[in-house]
Amino acid sequence: MLAAARALVPRLAERAAGATAARTVPQETIAAYHALGIMRILQPRRFGGLEGRFSLFSRIVEELTFGCASSAWVYAVLAEHNWVVAQYPEQAQIDVWGDDPTAVASSSLAPRAAAKRVGSDGWRLSGRFPFSSGCDHAQWAILGAFLGEIGDAASVAYLLVPLAEAEIVDDWQVLGLLGTGSKTLRLRDVFVPAHRVVMVHDLFAGTPPGAAVHPDYAVLRAPRGFLVSYSLPPVAIALGCRALDLVSRDLATRLSRGVNRMADSEVVQMTLGEAAAAIDAATTLLHVGRDWTTDEVSTGRLVTEAEGVRARRDMTYAQHQVGWALERLCELCGARWVYDSDPLQEIRRDVMTILTHHAASRQAAMAPYGKLLLARGSG
Repeated sequence: MLAAARALVPRLAERAAGATAARTVPQETIAAYHALGIMRILQPRRFGGLEGRFSLFSRIVEELTFGCASSAWVYAVLAEHNWVVAQYPEQAQIDVWGDDPTAVASSSLAPRAAAKRVGSDGWRLSGRFPFSSGCDHAQWAILGAFLGEIGDAASVAYLLVPLAEAEIVDDWQVLGLLGTGSKTLRLRDVFVPAHRVVMVHDLFAGTPPGAAVHPDYAVLRAPRGFLVSYSLPPVAIALGCRALDLVSRDLATRLSRGVNRMADSEVVQMTLGEAAAAIDAATTLLHVGRDWTTDEVSTGRLVTEAEGVRARRDMTYAQHQVGWALERLCELCGARWVYDSDPLQEIRRDVMTILTHHAASRQAAMAPYGKLLLARGSG
């Protein structure tokens, strides 16, 4: 699987400009993901999936980024959501994969509206749900909503809706990750059966209904916060590695103002060394944390809330280290990177966009860990 993903990188690179221009990943790329089988790594065997390790999925996200960040991001979203779908009640999984085992789901996970109860049968949902990456290539959508009052964190759930019952609003005109096609979904009074609802607190506690449907697949019993931090962050970290390689090769031969070799400047050498240290530290956090969390889940032991909080802390910190390093690298390159044709500009725009995502929110990641430390300190 990993070798197949690496072999795909040159083709993704060739299609990257087209993805940016079209503001969506080419259908040929999605077809290749399906043909190689990498889309089904986290899907249960019962529906034809591989029931694979989360670390393999995450490594493939990292590899694909070296060809096209948007294509890697969409892969991360669609392939990871097979894990989420597998955590729903059995009938919901049959709804999604019974007739089409290759079906995938996009999402808009932040709760935007309150669903209305319809007796004991289910819920009705209306509203606008933005940032649905890869929705052009999905058959279903996972949407965050309140089952109680808006603002009640305990009532947040993910509702599973056929994309045929939603309108895709083409509003993805943005700074970076243009090729992800992260458009808005509009729902008008869509009925969602009760079996297509899963509570978010069950996902983060590792107690979703789907865990009983596939008792031999330990990944379904892993708290969401323990593994999900290794889904999207590999894109930012691999982009940092790309930027470091790009700038190092460029500055090795460039002349400043047509006279002085930049490679001879101690300031250039020091700044490049600092940026490299930040990117290497981020990469190490990714690789070590990813393998450790996967190994721990494989043992079947109970994962603590503190371990999930730490995983998120590490990957949020890693992504912001990449952002810091990119600022230093762009300073070294001077005005050249401001041109739309310069590859460093696209990398910086992509990383800046990634750092606005909830998966990179310092407040959401660092405050819970700080609270944990303070609680320990108080005894």
